[in-house]
Amino acid sequence: MGTFLRCKECSFALHEECARLPQEMDHPLHRHRLTLKVKMNINEGFFTCSVCKQYHCGFMYKCRYCGTFKMDAKCASFTEPFKHITHRCPLYLRLENHGYNTSSYLCCGCHKKYPTIVATCTTCEDFSFDFKCLNLPPVVRFKYDIHPLYLYFDTEHNKKQLLEKRQESYSWCDVCEEEIHENLLFYICFDCRISLHVKCILGNYPYMKPGHNIKVEDLNIQIASNTGACRPMCHKCHSLCRDKLVFKEEDLCFCSLTCIRYYL
Repeated sequence: MGTFLRCKECSFALHEECARLPQEMDHPLHRHRLTLKVKMNINEGFFTCSVCKQYHCGFMYKCRYCGTFKMDAKCASFTEPFKHITHRCPLYLRLENHGYNTSSYLCCGCHKKYPTIVATCTTCEDFSFDFKCLNLPPVVRFKYDIHPLYLYFDTEHNKKQLLEKRQESYSWCDVCEEEIHENLLFYICFDCRISLHVKCILGNYPYMKPGHNIKVEDLNIQIASNTGACRPMCHKCHSLCRDKLVFKEEDLCFCSLTCIRYYL
């Protein structure tokens, strides 16, 4: 977990590097100076990062001039050259005209192509990661494994090394029991031969915090952990809530923000 700071009077805690974030910064991904917002002053209590497109309810950097540009602290901390655990070459931002390029690029980590900001390799042809994949933690813990799981990229070179170490392929997720497709990022334990999809270990909302209160349209929603033996049913889609988080509004449970919005 590293060094962290904790309040003696309440449960508030910060990583040391988060406590040292600059109040303002100039960032290559935006033309205006950005200001750190520690306390949410937006109505919803959460935001969508303009860079990685993920939902967040932590610290953010916001442009006081544009108003719509918001960047989470992790994306704001990106520095070049960026060394990713799964790629041997450094990665650099793809910039055009002194601003970020939002053309459609295929992310090699998730194989999704959509207008987004990417970091690319200048040595390997057509190798890019979007910020959603760049920000994935390099090491995670799984409750059914005593060893750490490492982020892995199933290239032909890595696959050869993997099969030399273990004489079988890690092609199936041990949580959902579905296939892990080639050339996608996933998590792996080299000792126990366990492999997991990224979403199966991190969930659909990895940066939303249990215990946090948010507002979706007119509903006051509490984010709750959903890791117990019993899983609730979604009030909208009537499916079992399988994600790591569940969204509650009094006696109602929802499996996703999408279901909340469709309910309204």
